[in-house]
Amino acid sequence: TPPVSQTFVAVDIETTGLDLDRDRITEVGAVRFDADGLVLDSFESLVNPGREIPRFIEEMTGITNGAVKGAPVLSDIATALMVFAGDSTIVGQNIGFDLAFLRRGAVYFPGQAVDTAALSRLLIPNLPRRGLMDLAAHLGVPAEEHHRALPDARAAANIFVALRKQAETIEPLVRLQLARLVAIHDLAMAEAIAGDEWREMPVSERALPSVRRAPAYASLDKKETRTAIPAGRVRSVFAAADTVIDDFEERTEQVQMAEAVGESFRRGGHYMVEAGTGEGKSLAYLVPAALHALANGERVVISTNTINLQEQLFTKDIPALRRMLKAAGVIEDESALRASLLKGRSNYLCLRRWTASYASNLGDPDFAKLAAAMLLWLPETDTGDRAELNLDGDDWSTWHRFSAQDTDCLQRPNAQVREGNCFLQRARKSAESAHLVVVNHALLLADIAAGGGAIASYDHLIIDEAHNLEDVATKQFGGMVSRRTLAEALDGIHRPRRSDQREGGIVTLLKALPEGAVTMAAAALEEAVGAVHPKMAPCFEQLAAFLPRTGEDDRLLIDRSVRAQPAWEGPENAWDALDKSLRGVLGIVSRAAEAVAATGGGDQADTLAGEVSSAARRLEELRGTLQDLMSTTGDETIVWIARERDGTASLNSAPLDVGPTLWEKLFEKKRTVVATSATLSAGGSMDYAARRLGFDQPGTLQLGSPFDYERSTLLAAFTDIPDPNDRAYTDAVAAAVVQLVKASEGRTLALFTSHAALKKTAEKARRELEEAGISVLVQGADGSPARLRDNLVEHPRSVIFGTASFWEGVDIRGDALSMLIIAKLPFAVPSDPVYRARSEQYDNAFGEYALPGAVLKFRQGFGRLIRDKSDYGVVAVLDRRVYEKRYGQDFIDALPRCTRFRGDTAAVAARAREWLTR
Repeated sequence: TPPVSQTFVAVDIETTGLDLDRDRITEVGAVRFDADGLVLDSFESLVNPGREIPRFIEEMTGITNGAVKGAPVLSDIATALMVFAGDSTIVGQNIGFDLAFLRRGAVYFPGQAVDTAALSRLLIPNLPRRGLMDLAAHLGVPAEEHHRALPDARAAANIFVALRKQAETIEPLVRLQLARLVAIHDLAMAEAIAGDEWREMPVSERALPSVRRAPAYASLDKKETRTAIPAGRVRSVFAAADTVIDDFEERTEQVQMAEAVGESFRRGGHYMVEAGTGEGKSLAYLVPAALHALANGERVVISTNTINLQEQLFTKDIPALRRMLKAAGVIEDESALRASLLKGRSNYLCLRRWTASYASNLGDPDFAKLAAAMLLWLPETDTGDRAELNLDGDDWSTWHRFSAQDTDCLQRPNAQVREGNCFLQRARKSAESAHLVVVNHALLLADIAAGGGAIASYDHLIIDEAHNLEDVATKQFGGMVSRRTLAEALDGIHRPRRSDQREGGIVTLLKALPEGAVTMAAAALEEAVGAVHPKMAPCFEQLAAFLPRTGEDDRLLIDRSVRAQPAWEGPENAWDALDKSLRGVLGIVSRAAEAVAATGGGDQADTLAGEVSSAARRLEELRGTLQDLMSTTGDETIVWIARERDGTASLNSAPLDVGPTLWEKLFEKKRTVVATSATLSAGGSMDYAARRLGFDQPGTLQLGSPFDYERSTLLAAFTDIPDPNDRAYTDAVAAAVVQLVKASEGRTLALFTSHAALKKTAEKARRELEEAGISVLVQGADGSPARLRDNLVEHPRSVIFGTASFWEGVDIRGDALSMLIIAKLPFAVPSDPVYRARSEQYDNAFGEYALPGAVLKFRQGFGRLIRDKSDYGVVAVLDRRVYEKRYGQDFIDALPRCTRFRGDTAAVAARAREWLTR
């Protein structure tokens, strides 16, 4: 292969959106430059996209519909652009996106391409954000106006040159090693890192990356007699907070909660604490937890729903806690309070698997790609945690081959464990020595499902975001199998060569061994896996045939009546054929593992045999799950079919009730359990949440929010919007959304309970809103929730149409969000299989199950608006049942006392405008 051209062309485009099929290019910019960064020429042109540019894209880029009206279409400039680029190496930020849009317009470049974002992942592995502006700022290179093609192309050129210079600072042997790994899957990037030198690198010089030495871990000094937190100690810690935390404001509710949690440690038992938005509940439980742990040498485990909150607790709240404790004289040095962040096994690199594979598997493209991403990271990491890396989807799949999942190193110590280099062992030892251990709900529940061992023994548990625990337990204790998940497991054994991917899986590793028995097993495996694929589609297509062909209902509960239908023989017969093929693959895998182990190849052979067995376990687990779900008829398990994106179906299961399991395996065994959330009560009681979570008569405490909702929040209801079951409802909702969003001049989040309703309403409202200069951002069409949130913050004259993921966890402070629209009361869909099965447990399913659940979700949605003491806005509820139905008062009573208004749409819009402009 000839070396990469030393003339480069940076390319950038602007588009009407992110959808390759629907959206089009609006501007092209390109810069030709040499290896030293000297600009030789530039190319720039607006492009008529042939479709309307959405308002938020106009605002973001400054490229208007008027500006492109007389511009050339892409085909008119295609030849000039291709001549400009010639055979130069193409450079760009996430260049694959640009090239895909250009190829769609028949613009092709013969030169190779280098993605600056991907290159930065290799050279700056720990950088948390790597957008164009982030990279430019980190590297200290010029970056002009963002979201215009030519300035962004110039920035990409500057970043590329700076990254090449950074590569030159890497120790030569490591740099050549990195280039050699990269060259297996990306020659152009390898040349960008090390020119042609890597081609001559001897195999014998492939040195393993070094690993930092593990720190020393102290042990907890548990006291024989438990010491209660002294009266007033909690208050004294909060009193010292304003000396070490900027803008700290003492809140009565926060101290009340902290004292109550402290009392729970003294008494023991189970407690549920509802803490209103803005109370600062993290510090409210961290302060007494730390005081108890320090005084008694006892471990307190804190579980959160999301890894994001885990990280926030560990990197923000616990450091603040340490400063508070030191300022209050509780500790002399901040390091006296030890805290640990603990995740599941799959998050940690298994160094034994890695080192045994490193020297021999450079020909495996999957391994080489992941190894390149980790080469500079591995000597710098203390944790071996994959969260420190920015891996793409393919890398995640490869990571599982080398993670600590399914390893037995801690039971059978090897050299890495004995030397303290095992990252899983480090994480466990850190947790064993810590006063506070921060986990997430998934790990907490996986630990109890496995009988313990992942989390060091503990007697005290705090569950934050407790309202999510039932849903996480439902997933953790349930199962799901689809054609996609089975295909991924089979790819781990053998992935055939495809147009966009090289051959992969353990078969490629087996083929590299010269022993005849192993190569024969590899050939047999390749043939057996190939025979499975044709049998997967019929099985999942037969399941999909039971689903309705039209409508929103893409799930079906599989009960005894469904299994009794003659048509059920279809999926059963298809499963029998698929199962026979899967068992055939597993039998050959077992023989392959034995053949590898018999080669006498030492650690490398042992590791390869372990990889073979691990891939087999993943496939066996899915096969076993599918077998169970095809035959399960027990009343304690819910089984249902769900439609997948590929038109086939998945088979899913969940326990009928997770509460008894949580009680028996978790809560009953702990001296202290405190479950807290901003939303635990419905109808003034926590009975619903307590039953769902499995608590037996817990102590309860409800604390309000310190916010003045009467001053900050207008709660509006409507008299002229039809019932949600009325045909005119969607049109009326769209008209109301238009008037409300105009009244607030954007700055709006509209919450829906289904994607179908969201899309219909957005389609009806879009034109009028965009004509008013307001951008319409639709979840699922205009980007990820994070991108939509960022767009609203950057360009507040916008409205987000959101569903499930926007009802909670969204934190937009200030004027960027001033209007919250709740289109419909969030009752569960009656046909939802889990809801349907669980509701049958109640004598009064609506009043005892459906209504409390909807009220809790309604409160979560309401909580998106007021996130700070200075926030101000309007909550508009478009569902007339909130005042027409008797149960509607339960929703209103569940909210803090707001200023209320009720009228027709025009009156509400006028009142909202007045409220927001006074």
